[in-house]
Amino acid sequence: MKPFSELSAEELAMENLFIRWVRFPDDPPIRSFWENWILKYPAMKETVDKARELVLTASDWKPDTLTNQDINSIWDRIRNSLDIMSDREPKAPSSKPNGNGHVLRQIILIIMSATFLFFLIYFIFNSL
Repeated sequence: MKPFSELSAEELAMENLFIRWVRFPDDPPIRSFWENWILKYPAMKETVDKARELVLTASDWKPDTLTNQDINSIWDRIRNSLDIMSDREPKAPSSKPNGNGHVLRQIILIIMSATFLFFLIYFIFNSL
């Protein structure tokens, strides 16, 4: 597992310790941990702000209030996040020109999408 300082906003928003801090900011040990962490990694402030926004959006999300535009926007964010994450993966040289690397990458992206959607639905139903 990567350290928090190397995570993207999307990855940070899926971390239980971070989610707990955003949803329950009055928990002294967790608040202290994150306040000190932000002091130690001030360059991560923008990432933390984006991750916080993602957690709050997922926590406050009500299925009745989503428009088609909102749904399309969410899917666009998911696709963009997956594109960013796939761009970060090191490109290993393939021994076959059309090997299984592409298929494996597609499977990994599908699993990551399903995991993100699972967490999103989980937090939605836990916040109700």
